[in-house]
Amino acid sequence: MSLLRSGYYGLSWVGAPFVSAYLKWRAFKGDEDKSRLPERLGKANLPRPNKPLLWIHAVSVGEAVAALAIIQAILKKYPGICVLLTTTTVSSAKVIEKRLPKNAIHQFCPVDTPQAVRRFLDYWQPDIAMWIESELWPNLIHETQTKGIPTILLNGRMSLKSFSNWQKLKGMIAPLLSRLDLCAVQSEEQASFFQALGAEAISIMGNIKLMMTPLVIDSKKLQAFKKDVGNRPLWLAASTHPGEEEIVIKAHKTLRKEYPDLLTVMVPRHIERAPFLQELAAKEGISSALRTNTTSLSGVEVYIGNTLGEMGLFYAVTPVVLMGATFVPKGGHNPVEAAQLGAFVLHGIHTFNNHQLYTTLSSLGISHCIQEDHQLASLVRPWLNKEKSSYEEPPSLKAYRDEGLKNLMKLLIPFLRTLRKERE
Repeated sequence: MSLLRSGYYGLSWVGAPFVSAYLKWRAFKGDEDKSRLPERLGKANLPRPNKPLLWIHAVSVGEAVAALAIIQAILKKYPGICVLLTTTTVSSAKVIEKRLPKNAIHQFCPVDTPQAVRRFLDYWQPDIAMWIESELWPNLIHETQTKGIPTILLNGRMSLKSFSNWQKLKGMIAPLLSRLDLCAVQSEEQASFFQALGAEAISIMGNIKLMMTPLVIDSKKLQAFKKDVGNRPLWLAASTHPGEEEIVIKAHKTLRKEYPDLLTVMVPRHIERAPFLQELAAKEGISSALRTNTTSLSGVEVYIGNTLGEMGLFYAVTPVVLMGATFVPKGGHNPVEAAQLGAFVLHGIHTFNNHQLYTTLSSLGISHCIQEDHQLASLVRPWLNKEKSSYEEPPSLKAYRDEGLKNLMKLLIPFLRTLRKERE
């Protein structure tokens, strides 16, 4: 064990009581699910299935939703196994709880202390462990590998900054990456990053978020919303951040000169900010309403989404969407769900967190990069004359998704075949 690894292990062991206290503080703030806090310490609240168990860990909403497509593909081919999906955030648990297929269960991932990780592994005894994207927690990986559990990293990705930081800690990360049974990364660039940090069994799989299953839309809510909208021209600003809403409001004011009955739907990334968006609209003399407080869109210019799990509803109705976190340097939120429901994606230049996704959508002709903020209104305008008749996934995107899943399953089948034979 390297000096760095020993130091981390020792600090995380001694610091376990402080981590527990920190979790309680987060639960008090609403950042953890208080009723399920023991899970974060490795204490299960569900029985372990008496079947081969595939453990998949995804950090938050985006990764968890993407993981669902993989879970569905695996269970379709191997129905005799079970999947344990772990996530870290409260929002991810809420989003996926109703979308998990049969033979799949959810738990919160344990914090990276030796005590919590061992407690988790001793109870669940997974037969294979898969981590999605960049969850490189040293204790979690080390303890899993020490127990002889095959370990797989899917959709491997790290920013240039993260790569630089890990280079300084290569003595800690290299022994863990070198023991991965499969390190499936998003691109050639990512392959070079992971290889430089010690990974050996590297494959390029593309981006798992392009393999996501399209969102399921509540047909009753959809019909009700379409009836409320009527024939009004409509566009959507999704997952916006401070600094972007002002640009959206400005574009709305420009567009309503030509389209006086224009309806702009705006959904902030953090829905608790919805009242701020109302204040912003009021300062500009624009009528607005929150979804939770509105029964009619009559007289409403800016409709503010402040509910969880309904983004797909807005994507399904709008012909064009501005994706947030791209006009400010946040890196760009996942645009795939919008594109899958037939919405053309507009975005700013800041897409570094999901650059490959935006590049792929552009190559398929279903997205466009806005270079300057003032161009937003002119690029939204052509779509306001187009009536959206359906929300079917573009054929080019569906073909790309199907091919990606097919190639991914080829990588996983050798491991899954072994898993199927266990516990029989």
